[in-house]
Amino acid sequence: MDFTAFKMSIIEATGLAKDALHIYVGIGAYFLCLMLLRPIFKKQGIRSFIALVIVTCIALLGEYLDNRETIESLGLAGLSRDQITASIRDLINTCLLSYVLYGLNKWTKIFHPTSKPASLTKRHKKTDY
Repeated sequence: MDFTAFKMSIIEATGLAKDALHIYVGIGAYFLCLMLLRPIFKKQGIRSFIALVIVTCIALLGEYLDNRETIESLGLAGLSRDQITASIRDLINTCLLSYVLYGLNKWTKIFHPTSKPASLTKRHKKTDY
């Protein structure tokens, strides 16, 4: 099964528009990367940047697979204006929300804790068990 047939079967099965599917794939990949990279990278900033790079690579790979037949037969110069416009729109739909969340996390305090978490079990002495 080629990529286009696979993509069309997902669109038919979910009933989502193609643009909505790009948004869900982008944000799903971003959150999945954040969760999977958590044990590897302890700092949130590095982890979210790497997740952003991975989402961008996934979006670029998807656009390559969408236009693979044209690129293999005619090269990049063979892409029509409509194909390039559709690819740019798909890249924006896939990556935009991930970039917005990354920017909000980096340059605002929205996702930062307001106070330090308190321990649920307070020990007064070292001998308290």
